[in-house]
Amino acid sequence: MSEWQRRLAATAAVTAPGLLVRLSGGVAPYPLQLVAYGAAVVAAAFLLAWACEAAQVDIGRGIVVAAVAFVAILPEYIVEVHFAFTGQAAYVTANLTGASRLLLGVCVALPAAVALLPRRWRPENVGPVALAEPQRVELAILALASLWALRGVVTGRFTLLDTAVLVGLYALYLTRAAAFSDAGPEPVGVAAQISALPKPERRRWAGGLMLFAAGVILLTAVPFGDAVLGTGAMVGISPYLLLQWIVPVATETPELVVAFVLLTHGRGGQSAAVLLAGAVSQYTLALGTLPLAYLVGAGVGPLPLAGQERVELLLSIGVALYAIAALVTLHLSRGDAAIMLGLFAAQLLLPALVTRLALALAFLAIAIDVMLSERRHLGSLVTALVPPSGPAPPAGPPSGHRARSLRRRARTPSRAAAAAPHHPRP
Repeated sequence: MSEWQRRLAATAAVTAPGLLVRLSGGVAPYPLQLVAYGAAVVAAAFLLAWACEAAQVDIGRGIVVAAVAFVAILPEYIVEVHFAFTGQAAYVTANLTGASRLLLGVCVALPAAVALLPRRWRPENVGPVALAEPQRVELAILALASLWALRGVVTGRFTLLDTAVLVGLYALYLTRAAAFSDAGPEPVGVAAQISALPKPERRRWAGGLMLFAAGVILLTAVPFGDAVLGTGAMVGISPYLLLQWIVPVATETPELVVAFVLLTHGRGGQSAAVLLAGAVSQYTLALGTLPLAYLVGAGVGPLPLAGQERVELLLSIGVALYAIAALVTLHLSRGDAAIMLGLFAAQLLLPALVTRLALALAFLAIAIDVMLSERRHLGSLVTALVPPSGPAPPAGPPSGHRARSLRRRARTPSRAAAAAPHHPRP
């Protein structure tokens, strides 16, 4: 047995306790269920990610985009739909807001976080984050979905109109992303070993891993969410906060690991692209289908949002808009990464509702300020959604660096994070 096969076997074995608890009827105490189901979901997510990365060798890019965009959110998507379908409206947005914030926060803040590591642990090959041209599509879709989601924050509910718009944006994303001819990030680690196999063997491995991992996730994802709620009730921690962070951290671990590996190997643009794709799926497909699941299941009428949920969603929208502003030039500055790291850490450490609202307004103010200073780049996001009349353009190098206002912001990240600074018009 080769090294990569041993790693696959070890990862698959991690799912066994969760499957045993599930098949036994879930009679174990909630903390034990939390550990068993959580380990199973994380292991299955790794298997699913490896299989999808290897599958892109044989499948056209359009199908790969659709598969990876859905697979990236499958574990938490099942949990979100479960709470919506069962009418537990108070928990519907917890997992979604935590996952989307985690993806975009790490996407922008990861270079700054790596730079803070001790010198002996710090990778030496960390390159700049420079996105390729196709990522304009993701930024544009993310911007539209975030702005539309503000409607839910204002009205306090999501309706079938939101379903139609957000799922439509997801379909547009798949259509436009598939039009580009680039192949995306090359597989790394186990996925690279599988993709190097002969074609028939590669397809058997990829297909088998997808079926096994998807089956594990379908069996354990919902009990995992229930175990989080039960454990929170036992220890006196807010179930909403536990759902918001424990489930997303578990389910998004493969993407975070891949992003870290790509960044530390000098492929910062591909690192950010991996996380952006997952965030787009959260803000479009996941959020869009929740009102429908609520209506079809135990709910009556539109999906309601309580005051806390509206604040949490507003904070997530603020994070998304700031991430878009930081990447609108396709080049991430150190200052923007540091601002995101500081504010992201603050919203983790300060869970009070008033603090959440203040941080949401801070994110929105800084995002608006950066977009105004970089407004000449906003038109490129609009054109990215328009199909070209000729052949699809290849992925080109990123556009130029941020203007003079960005360099000043990079020198004073703490002041910029404290309040929305004024930037001179370019």
